[in-house]
Amino acid sequence: MSDHPEYLFVYGTLRSDIPSSMSKFLRRRAALVGKATTGGKLVDLGDYPAFVTGSGTARGELYRISPERAEETWELLDAYEGVSGGAGEEYQRTEIDVRVAAGGKFRAQTYAYRKSVGGKPEIPNGDYLPYYRGNSKHQKFTGND
Repeated sequence: MSDHPEYLFVYGTLRSDIPSSMSKFLRRRAALVGKATTGGKLVDLGDYPAFVTGSGTARGELYRISPERAEETWELLDAYEGVSGGAGEEYQRTEIDVRVAAGGKFRAQTYAYRKSVGGKPEIPNGDYLPYYRGNSKHQKFTGND
């Protein structure tokens, strides 16, 4: 994995259609390529979603990180997701295959959940937006309650 990969797949609070300060930050630092899907599922961790690789389809967006500020952008995204390389972290940044709705396949980074999801509810259709709209705990997490 490159220290400064070019593409990022987002599925939760970083999506452009989720009103959060970090989604606004990402839109200033990256170009939205388009709506995208990847293999896996989304689960509800209580206040925010998690992506788990595997069967199913997770829906989200693909961004191209602006190269002139890539190092700082990745550092801030990693900090937001709690990724520093430690063994006990919830998430890890990992490379996946992504398909963009408008056409095209890409290799991208995403933040995948590392812990057990046993007993956690799956987010229907792998799409966080409708789930977010109907969930006050998630809205409160992003400051929109």
